[in-house]
Amino acid sequence: MQRFLIALICVIPSLCFAKTANYKVIDQGGSGPFSAIAATETSLDNYVVYRPKQLVGTKELPTKLPIIIFANGGCMDTSFPFERMLSDIASHGYLVIALGKMQNSLDDRPLNKASNDMIPHAIDWITAQSNNPLSEFYQRAHLEKIAIAGQSCGGAQLLATAADKRISSYLMFNSGIGDMTMASADVGSLQNLHAPVIYLVGGPTDIATENAKLDYQRINHAPIVFANHKTAGHSGTFEQPFGGTFSKLAIKWLDWQLKNKQSNAALFLQGDTAGFVSWDIKAKQF
Repeated sequence: MQRFLIALICVIPSLCFAKTANYKVIDQGGSGPFSAIAATETSLDNYVVYRPKQLVGTKELPTKLPIIIFANGGCMDTSFPFERMLSDIASHGYLVIALGKMQNSLDDRPLNKASNDMIPHAIDWITAQSNNPLSEFYQRAHLEKIAIAGQSCGGAQLLATAADKRISSYLMFNSGIGDMTMASADVGSLQNLHAPVIYLVGGPTDIATENAKLDYQRINHAPIVFANHKTAGHSGTFEQPFGGTFSKLAIKWLDWQLKNKQSNAALFLQGDTAGFVSWDIKAKQF
């Protein structure tokens, strides 16, 4: 009876509270100052939460952490290929919620497509947790600073859900809609973007680069950055330690957009790519 009651109550997200079921450590917790874990939360079973391991009792950790919702390549329900980057972002003081259950290898369970509505559901969940005194995330999420990100097909999922007014920024990794229709998104979905967006692509061998260029030309109503790694290709640098320079550049963007670190603006607005020698960066509408 008690188990049934708990299950019944937790149909209502605001009455559920997060409890870590299991976790793993990637790249020794990341390159940032807050050692990160990849965790499965009992009330969010079909996702991975990349987060600083210690959410309380760490003086240097900001009281409220910005949030990133991440949709995966292929629109699949696994963030395993991107976990080095996502963990590293978390180690810099972010809560990253990625679609799909945790994996220790790509073949340890069947893979399926993730639905678009998993993105707003993740925002609903962290909102409920931040408002729940019983949750470890109580008053720890910065609900006014939410980004959504997607790689390849995951970027189409981003565009399909981008109209959500809770979103403060967007990151399109190796993605662009161009004239395609994918994951219920098409060229008209670009109009859903209502906050600053960055496209990060991998040069001429990245199959998304040309579509991303088209998107950049067509987006004239929102601030936009186009960042092109000349040689990375469609798989970016995600398999490198800490996610490579795709991760480093994403953190620079997030620190600017979600933490108001204005010293990062020159990198994106003036193409000051010192430290990012393989990248070309341009921007408009800022």
